[in-house]
Amino acid sequence: MSDSRAYPILRTPDVDRALHAVGHLLSIADLRNTEVELWARTGRHSGLPRYLDAYGHWLGAAGDDRMWVAPAREKETGPQDPADPLVDVDVRVHGLGLVEGRLAETVGPDQAYVQWLLNGWPAVRCLDLGWQVKHAHVQLVFNASDVCATEPADGHTVFVHVGGREGEAERAEWLARRAGLTVIGPGQYGF
Repeated sequence: MSDSRAYPILRTPDVDRALHAVGHLLSIADLRNTEVELWARTGRHSGLPRYLDAYGHWLGAAGDDRMWVAPAREKETGPQDPADPLVDVDVRVHGLGLVEGRLAETVGPDQAYVQWLLNGWPAVRCLDLGWQVKHAHVQLVFNASDVCATEPADGHTVFVHVGGREGEAERAEWLARRAGLTVIGPGQYGF
């Protein structure tokens, strides 16, 4: 089993700009069988109502589209406010419908990420790279700078995920250029 390598291609305080970059990347990808996941850590009382309002219709749903809420582990978060304990929210949807509506408003100040698990990246003949299926992801991290959304930041980060084999860093750069961007930092272990 292997993990992807995630390369940051944009850090911005502007959510719309980040979503625009994601849109460019999605236009390159094979979107068949795409799954979208939203993960966020938020206060049970201060933030969870936003997620329930936006995505609560999937809470406990059977089928492919679901929402889960679980207490955040204190060892991962440090001491918590007993009046507003932290919870982890996880929403998974087949298709692109998750991002429609009020995504940025729902996430607000929370550290969170949305990742698009794609069917594949195209072959890049000029780099002698074939079709990339296993690690074809795009990720938008809100209010954090790492793929797990644990390192707080002022702004949002877009990552392109590729495989870890030789030449895949060049694929990440090629993909970034298609969105009018460039890789702006070292690769991180992905998912």
